[in-house]
Amino acid sequence: DVNGVLTSDPRKVKKAFTIPKMTYEEAMEMSHFGAKVIYPPTLVPAMRKGIPLYIKNTFYPDFEGTYISAEHNPEGGAVKGISSVDEITLLTLSGGGLFGIPGIAARLFGALAKEGINIILITQGSSEHSISFAIHPRHTAKAKKKIEEEFQVELNTRSVDPIRVEESLAVVAIIGENMRYQPGIAGRMFQALGKNGINAVAIAQGSSELNISVVIERRDEAKALNALHE
Repeated sequence: DVNGVLTSDPRKVKKAFTIPKMTYEEAMEMSHFGAKVIYPPTLVPAMRKGIPLYIKNTFYPDFEGTYISAEHNPEGGAVKGISSVDEITLLTLSGGGLFGIPGIAARLFGALAKEGINIILITQGSSEHSISFAIHPRHTAKAKKKIEEEFQVELNTRSVDPIRVEESLAVVAIIGENMRYQPGIAGRMFQALGKNGINAVAIAQGSSELNISVVIERRDEAKALNALHE
């Protein structure tokens, strides 16, 4: 019931428009961050076989829609779409006892995996002093309990600080394969947020530069999406 994959959620961004062409990777990123028009498991078989897809509107079949394929156009715009996850909790494991100790991340994420807790975003500074990760709010109490059990010795000796929990947050992400070829995209993103008084609680970017994600206050989500889209 929508004209293909849009640049952002039309319920939150009135000026959102149809993306004419995307790569499989861009479509996957958009779907992970809330684009309901794409269901990732249906994309995978087509992606493996290199079969292009059209996302079209049932009610307006003549509208061109969005073409998804392996074709990448390095001349296109840097950012294809802006997506968000509107309800997350950020947990942080920190402390001087984490520095230079191998296996901390494995223990942390292993404990969460055993409980079937999905992690939406991870961020860690090069100082190794802290690891922050975003999860769905319904898992908050269980996640905190499991981490405290896993790091009980370190918590008792105070080499690890009490688990910090930040609630009522959202993730906003800009997505596009061409971001890797154009300097200053992250700068423009943070400038747009800063100008609108939106504070970045945490930041995550993969080495592929396909996605830059920012954790913000949930109340600022619509404002952030519109500021970035503009």
